[in-house]
Amino acid sequence: MKREPNIFEAFSPIVVMLILLAVGYGVYGFNPEPLLILSSVYAGMIALRLGLSWDEMMEGIQEKIKQAMPAILILISIGILIGTWMISGTIPMMIYYGLQVIDPTFIVLIAFVVSAIISIVTGTSWGSAGTVGVALMGIATGLGANLPATAGAIVAGAYFGDKLSPLSDTTNLAPIAAGSELYEHIRHMLWTTVPAAIISLLVYLFVGFNLSSGNVETPETMNKMLRTLAEMFEWNLLLLLPPIIILYGSIRKKPTLPTIILSSFIAAILGKWLQGFSATDIFCFFGFRISCIHG
Repeated sequence: MKREPNIFEAFSPIVVMLILLAVGYGVYGFNPEPLLILSSVYAGMIALRLGLSWDEMMEGIQEKIKQAMPAILILISIGILIGTWMISGTIPMMIYYGLQVIDPTFIVLIAFVVSAIISIVTGTSWGSAGTVGVALMGIATGLGANLPATAGAIVAGAYFGDKLSPLSDTTNLAPIAAGSELYEHIRHMLWTTVPAAIISLLVYLFVGFNLSSGNVETPETMNKMLRTLAEMFEWNLLLLLPPIIILYGSIRKKPTLPTIILSSFIAAILGKWLQGFSATDIFCFFGFRISCIHG
């Protein structure tokens, strides 16, 4: 006979998982996957105790996998997007011109703002961090800026924008699960996200003034990066086409996955046509590695 779990039965699987990860992974360095499987076994025992059958548990597992699959596919496609944007020259061009116009003092602040804007427009924190975020990290490296602070600002901005974007899958899923309405959900999140963003902006501005590099070698590092990028890639306005496709698809509320694949396809063509990379190089760049460049 099925019944509702009591407090112990509801929370003990979470406690068991945390203990297994803390001790197994944190202390002994075990791989987390077997530990998660063990915690799942314990959760299954609790489910049996509550009267659920194996078929019902499998049905629930299949339903959760089904819900997660779009996010998994988007994550995979983001890897392709980053690689093709790299080989096409789109991200290198962002780095090249960003190095020349951005003041190192404001790179952390700019990283947060730009990542947040792109994430709001596109509805994907992964896409924001994986495209303009990569470019911003390249710019920060060339400027000699603080890399951990810049990376933190990129991630924070990406997730801030994702939470407030009406195009985000998780932002749409939350009100559905809670029985609310999308824009009502976003309005309520403003009470916590906007104050956090304002505080973050002030902190990033303070960090920029105090952590901007005074290293005399930074200009030479930047000039070397500029020369390297100029030698490796040809700059052309057509390199803006892949991000324009992403922005257009987001504004027009087109499906995320086909939009990312189309942008990646166009970027791959640009890599072949403008940059002169071979088909082998392009497929190798599905997961960018500098060693993929032949010759």
